Amino acid sequence: MPKLTINEIAVEVPERATLLEAAQRVGIEIPTLCYAPGKPPNTSCMVCVVEDVHRGRFLPACATRAEAGMVIATDSEKVRLARRAALELLLSEHQGDCEAPCERACPAGLNIPLILRLLARGETAAAQALAQQALVLPAVLGRVCTAPCEAGCRRGSYDDPVAIRQLHGQLGEMSGGDGGTSATAPVSGKTVVVIGAGPAGLAAAHVLQGYGHACRVYEKEGEPGGVLRDFPETQLPRKVLEDELDRLGRLGVEFRYETEVGTTVSLAQLLQEADAVVLACNLLSAERTGVFYAKEQRMPVRSIASGKNAAKAAHAFLSEAVEQPGTGYQSTMGRLPREQLEAYVVGRTSPGTLQRSRNPIRMREEAERCLHCDCHAPVSCKLRRFATEYGARAKVFRNAERPAPDGLQRHGDVIFDAGKCIRCGLCVQISAERREALGLAFAERGFAMRVRVPFGETLSKALTLCARECVEACPTGALAFENIEDL
Repeated sequence: MPKLTINEIAVEVPERATLLEAAQRVGIEIPTLCYAPGKPPNTSCMVCVVEDVHRGRFLPACATRAEAGMVIATDSEKVRLARRAALELLLSEHQGDCEAPCERACPAGLNIPLILRLLARGETAAAQALAQQALVLPAVLGRVCTAPCEAGCRRGSYDDPVAIRQLHGQLGEMSGGDGGTSATAPVSGKTVVVIGAGPAGLAAAHVLQGYGHACRVYEKEGEPGGVLRDFPETQLPRKVLEDELDRLGRLGVEFRYETEVGTTVSLAQLLQEADAVVLACNLLSAERTGVFYAKEQRMPVRSIASGKNAAKAAHAFLSEAVEQPGTGYQSTMGRLPREQLEAYVVGRTSPGTLQRSRNPIRMREEAERCLHCDCHAPVSCKLRRFATEYGARAKVFRNAERPAPDGLQRHGDVIFDAGKCIRCGLCVQISAERREALGLAFAERGFAMRVRVPFGETLSKALTLCARECVEACPTGALAFENIEDL
């Protein structure tokens, strides 16, 4: 049995074991994209490279047999740079968005494709809860937001953007009763003071109360809302505003009005009474432990985003947890020229819906107009995970012409987005092993090479036996279940 060293750890492996298998025996993870256990190695991605220290060369761990006396490094700076280069080569050909343009444009982080899928499926209550959780004041923002999401909506480049603002506004106004309250976490025993009852302060209070912290809001005026009360009645009816403010009260948020911090009560006093303080006003304070800042901005949706971020930081402080990082690597396609857009929209919604005009009054039908530009495998996508881990950059290799993006093909709840395919070969391999009559195959050469259904047939005819297995093996969102990773 060969004996070798991996990352200065001695390991003995069976004959014909690969370096990947040897590393796994001692708990060392080597990234792979084109490898699946039990399948012959494809060595198409080269993300699994390791360094043969004695010979000074890189080897694909999934295919290289372990030899006696080898000294292997799997996480040296040289290896990390080589893996990053391999990832950047794959990403230079990647035609797809990790998050939809509309979602990236929303300062408050509303998962717009998901809320539209919920509406299209008739799951209105779930859509309401999602709107309230992300936007805090969805009905108010439905009246006063400048709708940057609609400016980013790719459907708008085809005809008219989906009426996102009006849809979440209607959801907010529909949930004005008791059913509109959001569930909260178990009581934490912590108290947080929020200073300022404008949009940022209200958002901070909403998030903190949802985490289970007792929340008191101090406001120097006699009522909450701040700049929201400056909008004319014709744009923001007072009943819409008051209904959403009442909902925050029903969540348990305590409001104390006509109390100006610095005059009526001091910040030092509040710090003694509370476990944390969120400043959502113009009060200046030196940096100190337990104090967090939310900025009231000109756009109410940006104020709400600031309040949410401050609340998350305060919660991390109170729970002694590490703040969760962002979503990591973002693949973005940007705006598509009209000739590419015509191909891109195919299969993303029904032909009849593609011709449908904008009509926000019919909520379900309007939601169906969405092209769902987001990835359907945002959690399981290994390409995104490794791009984040290795700091891969997008579009490093951009000199050669790339193929135009494709539309979607469907087979039940399975979708095939060829633009996100990295041509790892796993689905081609699996469909051949399962003796599919058609299966999937490589077509064209070079940068134009794609995985296709032979003879222009449908995905349903190609994957009659092994659709699930192909989806589970796919390292990206190219083959995915349509709704299983909705977040």
